[in-house]
Amino acid sequence: MTRGRTGGERRDSMPRQETTQERERRKARNRRIVVSFFAFIGLVAVLESPLARVRHIEVSGNTTVPMAQIVASSGIAYGESLWEVNRKRAASDIVAKVPMVDHAAISVSWPSGTVSIRVHERDVVAVYADPSGFYELMSNGYVYQKIPSAMGLPYPIVTAQDSKLSVHGMAPAAVSSVCRQLASVPASELIGVSEIHVNGDGTVTLYLDNDFEVLADVADLRGSVAAIQPTIRYFVGKGYRPGLIDLTGSPPYRYTPFASLPNSNVKTPAVSSRGGPARGTSPNTTSHS
Repeated sequence: MTRGRTGGERRDSMPRQETTQERERRKARNRRIVVSFFAFIGLVAVLESPLARVRHIEVSGNTTVPMAQIVASSGIAYGESLWEVNRKRAASDIVAKVPMVDHAAISVSWPSGTVSIRVHERDVVAVYADPSGFYELMSNGYVYQKIPSAMGLPYPIVTAQDSKLSVHGMAPAAVSSVCRQLASVPASELIGVSEIHVNGDGTVTLYLDNDFEVLADVADLRGSVAAIQPTIRYFVGKGYRPGLIDLTGSPPYRYTPFASLPNSNVKTPAVSSRGGPARGTSPNTTSHS
């Protein structure tokens, strides 16, 4: 009996042998742990390495805005981890903080640690004129800078009643709306347009070099400018002298001699030495379809 109990105790204390499958699973698990550990160490080394930080910042596409201003607006700094560079947010910050820029794109080159910022600047579309001087207007109505003269510039002059401008600020809403419309008008179609007066009621009066004046809706300025020359050729072909052509609304367009306008005797001299905004029609009005 004693030998039987002793024999039984020996059998119970003997360790169970691993099967081949269990042994392979254990080895695979250990390998995964080791690999994960070294991968973690490698990741930490990469993140902390100077090779994973911003070492160079390049800016392209800027002709007016200084590189330093664009970089500062992006929020990207030298020495910053490349992992932390939020390209979308940085591009949005540039557009929001730099009115001269209407689009920005950012890319990252890991091997060289270079952040490349490419911007597209807004164009100058007009020169605003008032008694205090001349100001360059951007396509969004931003007042870029004051200039000594508008002579020789390939932009139309914009005027308005009682609109005060400040450099590096936005022009009044009516003037800004005209600027946004002008951005879509080809420069070739503005040849012969010497001045655009903002009337403040959603319309503008365009003063032409051939002494005609054109009344147009700001909302459809692109289409109105395209219709100016064909309409003038029509009226000139009919023998009409310079007068006011009303392009607001749909055709037929109306022609009114200056002498028949209600305010023809009280025109206000404009910068281009032409009269102020002329409005109205009369019994002498002629239509062009």
